[in-house]
Amino acid sequence: MNSKLEEFDKSVEVLIVGSGSGGLTGALTSKISGCNEVLVIEKGDTFGGTSATSGGVIWIPDNHYAKEKGADDSINEAKKYLRATIPIEEFNEPLIDAYLNQGPKMVKFLHENSDVEYTSLEHYPDYFQDAPGVKLGNRGLEPLPISADKLKDDVDNLHPSGPQTIMFGRYGVNFEESHAFTTQSPGWLLLFIKIFFRYWIDLPWRLKRKRSRRLCFGAASIARLVASIKKRNIPIWRSTTFKEFIIEDNKVKGAVVERKGEILKIKASRGVLIASGGFGQNQEMREKYLPKPTNADWGCESKTNTGEPIIAAESIGAQLKYMDKAWWVTTVSAPDEQFPRLSEVEKSMPGNYTVNKSGRRFANESQNYLTFMLEVLQKEKEGDSCTPMYMIFDSSHRRKYPVGPLMPGKFLPDFLVKLVHNDWFNEDFLTRANSIEELAEKVGINIRELKKTIDKVNEYSKTGKDLDFQRGDNERDRFSGDSNFINPCLGPVEKPPFYAMRIDPGEFATCGGMVINEKSQVLDNNNKVIEGLYATGNATPALLTTYPGPGATIGPAMTFGYIAGKQIAGSNEP
Repeated sequence: MNSKLEEFDKSVEVLIVGSGSGGLTGALTSKISGCNEVLVIEKGDTFGGTSATSGGVIWIPDNHYAKEKGADDSINEAKKYLRATIPIEEFNEPLIDAYLNQGPKMVKFLHENSDVEYTSLEHYPDYFQDAPGVKLGNRGLEPLPISADKLKDDVDNLHPSGPQTIMFGRYGVNFEESHAFTTQSPGWLLLFIKIFFRYWIDLPWRLKRKRSRRLCFGAASIARLVASIKKRNIPIWRSTTFKEFIIEDNKVKGAVVERKGEILKIKASRGVLIASGGFGQNQEMREKYLPKPTNADWGCESKTNTGEPIIAAESIGAQLKYMDKAWWVTTVSAPDEQFPRLSEVEKSMPGNYTVNKSGRRFANESQNYLTFMLEVLQKEKEGDSCTPMYMIFDSSHRRKYPVGPLMPGKFLPDFLVKLVHNDWFNEDFLTRANSIEELAEKVGINIRELKKTIDKVNEYSKTGKDLDFQRGDNERDRFSGDSNFINPCLGPVEKPPFYAMRIDPGEFATCGGMVINEKSQVLDNNNKVIEGLYATGNATPALLTTYPGPGATIGPAMTFGYIAGKQIAGSNEP
């Protein structure tokens, strides 16, 4: 539905729908590039959306941070890598060219004109290590930690961080620190002690808030963008719901929104940028578009991602694409956590294996999470259900490594887990048993097949070769493994008690929506531009459909937010 209205309740030059990384980048860019009146609206009562819950990493090849570290990269190498890793029918060359050329400009622009600052992850490899043009690091950029003081009272309006990005639910840690703790690399214990005391001696802050003063990961990314936006007097209207577009003379001239129970007509003289994310929290849309089984409760995205702008865009003729796709990932839903968390790093640790109800492994657990989940979906198509799945591990693994929200047993033994989280030990989440047979019976897994699987992986751990799925055979797999093992990703499951933790086929966002061109303009079903309408992020079809490296979602979202901001402002660049 759309409206044709002559009177407006508010007039701006640019209206941004959504306060994630893509939308805030678009808002900041358009303001810096010459637009005077910019307004951001956010459906939730907090800003940041799914970006705030994420790791905040962006994948930007040939960026200036990497160059300053002496990294060898080029746009041509990155394009060669993407050609080799993205199916030819999904390789949108004009958009990929725009992304590769404008991404480095975007991070340089933000570095020079805002509080947004990154560091390159030198040792975080691209995800397809056998492809030409691949790199072992530096294409992923992590936002530098920032003090919550920068947001002043607005820190309470920042969307809660994803549980996997906050250690023990309290301590803000960056990527390097988190990786050190997880892999227990040299010096990790001293590092932990430093972070522990830094939090607890910060009494003035701790008495006011549980959230750490030190913001990291996605929270840092959003905080840096919001701090920059505040300096430029760009308002963010929270608790404001997009309703429909305002159309005049076949051009988008604004939007109807609902704020505090009041319907408002907002004129946007230069353009509307949709950066509202996907539709993962809309079960009706999931049932219509996504593969089955599908459940909004398994998704990690913001609860406000319900797809209304996508529906509204379709109603005015916008072309939609990839509505059956999502950024798939296995998720863990602890009974007392607000959001599901990604299950990723633990699946690379030695002695942790994923099986379905049949008791069999079905894929390389250590490969990138999207590829793993595509194999899960293929199994579902073939009738071999992987819903739910279970991570199987023993007491040795339990003592040393984290699994989902379960901290290593040497820090949080089972009796303390039962004391603090008395509802965790149940067959729907975490099961403990004294034998593999008992574990299988409790969870409802095929006993005979599970025993065969355990016998196999125990043998593989001795030889260091996974003959079934080649787990640990490349640098990407081994990145989060334990170098003390022959194969950092392979370890035995042999010491009781044994454990099974349920994981589900979830996603951190859907990735279908409005088709755009290289200028971030939305196209109709005849591939013609819908004047005045722009889009970015997960409200648009995925650009890097195979997820080539860390941050392959937020990187394009911010880049096309930047492109949109420049276009709306009438800049000659890009």
